[in-house]
Amino acid sequence: MLREALAQIPDSCQTKVLVRVDGADATHDLLVHLEGLNTARRTARYLVGWMITDLDEQAVARLPATAWTDSLDQDGDLQPG
Repeated sequence: MLREALAQIPDSCQTKVLVRVDGADATHDLLVHLEGLNTARRTARYLVGWMITDLDEQAVARLPATAWTDSLDQDGDLQPG
């Protein structure tokens, strides 16, 4: 479906593309595909997200401290906090 949607964008508007998907569509294969859309003539960016519910928050709160690892930013550097 993504290929079909992108094919409808006029060529003159394809140099910068932003794709937004919710968590249900956020598979590793999709993200690899989106990264593969980047060329010398096109920049493809994407946003992946979902709404965190109270049930999600409760589940996260039950995780032991040993379940957590450090978070890295896009450059691979340690994120503060």
